[in-house]
Amino acid sequence: MTTGIGLIGCGYWGPNLLRNFRRNPDARVVAVADRDSSRRAFVEREYPGVGTTDDHRWLLDDPEIDAVVVATPASTHADLAREALEKGKHVLVEKPLAMRAGDAEALVELAEARDLILMAGHTFLYNAAVERLKREVDAGTLGEVYYLYSQRLNLGIVRSDVNAMWNLAPHDVSIVLHLFGEEPQRVTAQGACYLQPGIEDVVFMDLAFPSGRHAHIHVSWLDPGKVRRMTVVGSKKMCVYDDIAEAKIALYDRGIDRQFEQPSDYGLHQLVKRAGDIVLPKIDFQEPLAKETAAFLTAIQTGEAPLSDGRSGLAVVRVLEACQRSLEAGGTPVTL
Repeated sequence: MTTGIGLIGCGYWGPNLLRNFRRNPDARVVAVADRDSSRRAFVEREYPGVGTTDDHRWLLDDPEIDAVVVATPASTHADLAREALEKGKHVLVEKPLAMRAGDAEALVELAEARDLILMAGHTFLYNAAVERLKREVDAGTLGEVYYLYSQRLNLGIVRSDVNAMWNLAPHDVSIVLHLFGEEPQRVTAQGACYLQPGIEDVVFMDLAFPSGRHAHIHVSWLDPGKVRRMTVVGSKKMCVYDDIAEAKIALYDRGIDRQFEQPSDYGLHQLVKRAGDIVLPKIDFQEPLAKETAAFLTAIQTGEAPLSDGRSGLAVVRVLEACQRSLEAGGTPVTL
């Protein structure tokens, strides 16, 4: 049985969602809602047979639409998702799920009460390289994971409705929480506004976890080059995930080993540098968004929560909200 899809918003990211749902035989895109007439004209030209409207409420009242996809400005996500859930529709919301943790939690509770699928658009969780990195962490290949740091940088696209953290960091935060399997207990964030008053163009985030692990996230839309890189440091090995490089995963057999001078004397030891092989695993890459949209359809059919379910989205919003409070307090640590 195919799932009837209604898309709200067909601006920057909406066309990618539309393309992937149209290609999936388990979905039937019924209609797209967008206030911009040029975007509706795009849909009518490129996807004959898909209805268009300037009023999203038409989608919510259409009995042929089983699920609604929200790809609008972040400030509208919570309200649109709530309206759709209240109308009995399954919902996929582009990141972030909401701009406040309280709103995200309310969406999760509403979806669970109505027995509906609520999914956050954390596309990188469906990236084959991230999946491989997760397997290496869970298998203990890296040993005890100490810390990681990530950079998500580019020159543009500059937003005026949200800062660089809310625009870019949901990707990295979702990956970090997925890899570590826990939420941070304390965060700090510092940033700077260079282009627009009150909107940070660059943000540095530090996350401290109950296990003792740490994560540092650097995001910016004011940088000379495009960077999408994450480095994970463990006691046995280290791993670099570079989303732009041809070899997206590189496993380094490098580290510092503690060698005891005498087996019976654990007080005397040397710290010895180890530099072994670098392994570049083959990654069978498939478009992450295709896998994400397929996971949404599968969840609707089976009733089982997808990887990036509403609670996953809520956890990310909690971190971002706490970091925003730290930003506004000049980098003061915030406890979750």
